[in-house]
Amino acid sequence: MPFSSLRSRIGVPQILALALLLVFAGQCLWLMVYLPLSEMESFQIESGLLQLERLAKAGGRTHSPLAPLVAGLAARLSGAEKHIGELNAYRVAVRAPFLIAGLLLGASVWYVARRLYGNVGGYVALILYCFSPVMVGWASRAGPEILGAWGAFGVVFTAIAVAHTLYAPREVVLWNWRRILLLGVSIAMCVGARFTLWIVLVPALAFMLWVGHRRRGAALVILAASCAIALLLLWAVYSFRPAVYGQALAQADWLGLRAAGFSSSAVADVFGPFFLDNGVGLVLLLGVTLGTFVAWKHTRFFGTAAPLIVAVLLLAVAALMNLDAFPYLLTALPFLMVFMAGVSADLLESRYAVVANAVVGGVLIANAMLDIYGLAQLTTHSR
Repeated sequence: MPFSSLRSRIGVPQILALALLLVFAGQCLWLMVYLPLSEMESFQIESGLLQLERLAKAGGRTHSPLAPLVAGLAARLSGAEKHIGELNAYRVAVRAPFLIAGLLLGASVWYVARRLYGNVGGYVALILYCFSPVMVGWASRAGPEILGAWGAFGVVFTAIAVAHTLYAPREVVLWNWRRILLLGVSIAMCVGARFTLWIVLVPALAFMLWVGHRRRGAALVILAASCAIALLLLWAVYSFRPAVYGQALAQADWLGLRAAGFSSSAVADVFGPFFLDNGVGLVLLLGVTLGTFVAWKHTRFFGTAAPLIVAVLLLAVAALMNLDAFPYLLTALPFLMVFMAGVSADLLESRYAVVANAVVGGVLIANAMLDIYGLAQLTTHSR
């Protein structure tokens, strides 16, 4: 893209979004500097290095070697591999790829919300994201969670974007090759981070068939092509070894429910702390937007319903997983933020704008203040 064309695309919304993402990056770097590597992070790094040398398999029944390989590559490129006993000295460099994934997820949240709801919706979604203690925390450490969340978000909204192009009077599949490739990468990242996250393909396919109902055959071909690309990329993660790859897919835990079952007390123990860790303001805004969505027909349209449907599906799976629910809650959070941004944008443009401004603005400011205060307290105690 010529520089003049790129410059014409950058305006105030893009600059403000970049500023917010820099604030998010600053919070993450603060944590990355002050918090030592956890045992799980060290295990990810060592497993990835062994996988690179083909000395051991970094994957398991629940995940592929994707996250360990990312951590291992970062360790190799930063020189940490040669100082395996002093990994903490290289923790910022090793965690950097996961911070990049967190920044790209934030940029995706802003882009999608802005396309769906305008600038106001984009700002609300991005502020919720950038000052979410949970998102800051998991973008600051080496692990598959942030990769899976970014991949799942990309799967759903890339699928919707592809479906909208099916109305164009062109060669559908060939013309969409860039989006097909992006969808394939998203699927590989999502499923590679955690096998059970294939579940997001169900609403993604449903949205494709609904949006592109005039060319459902083309939608199926596009999704099949994207899945083929994802399988090829995951094969690369397994070092292109057919026997190892086939065995990994055969032994993978694709459902993950095991013997957990549903327990209301366990759900409360997991869901409560997760949402409260994001701030009481977010819980309040979620309640307001859900109530508005049910009561006000104007807010019920595909742009708000789609992220809510995906979030509810992931929360339902999390409820069945009990103690293993966190990855699904984290994956659902960006979808909930987009949903809240959509309903908030409608409220801010309604006749109740004065009250809505007080509620939404108050929540965003309070969340930001609590997030920064909590971050400062955490790093102070960690010294």
